[in-house]
Amino acid sequence: MRPALKFAFLFSGGWIALKFIFLWLGVFQEDVVKPGLVNNLFLLLAISLGLYFEKQKEGFGVGTPLSDIKKALTAGAPYVLIVSIFMFLYYDTVNPSFIENRITERMDDIYLEMEDEAYVDTLRVHNPDFRVMSKEEISREIKSDTESALSAKTLFVFSLLGLMVMALTYAIFVTLIFRKILLRDFYKKE
Repeated sequence: MRPALKFAFLFSGGWIALKFIFLWLGVFQEDVVKPGLVNNLFLLLAISLGLYFEKQKEGFGVGTPLSDIKKALTAGAPYVLIVSIFMFLYYDTVNPSFIENRITERMDDIYLEMEDEAYVDTLRVHNPDFRVMSKEEISREIKSDTESALSAKTLFVFSLLGLMVMALTYAIFVTLIFRKILLRDFYKKE
């Protein structure tokens, strides 16, 4: 198996295990920042170490920058796919209360704001569909929209797209750092 794939599986498995450890310990269940930062770090480590060991196997100083980016994405893309699928399953079946809590918080804010008639009038001005609806119908429509926007499927799509963009960005930057700084002695002047 290619070294880049090994690191993709290693770090995605590590992040999944860490997420279950957090669940077991009951920490960071309502926080997305700290686990998200660990996820970014693991993605960066998978790409960096995967590219380094791919270059070691191939020979330092061999290949083009585009081939190096491709090798880096060989580690990044499987990581992104595995983590995104896991996040869908985790928030859909293992911990659905996270999404339910986000929906409840958002709807509580909406109900408080809808006590003010000026806010309801603003909603009616900005959305033509709301002009003929009562306050209750507007709140049901907003709740429906919020539930679809905060669903596990939406989370899967956005995590897949966002992490893939990050993987591509990391692949480009890691390739540049390897070629221009860390391994520059192996590359001939072009």
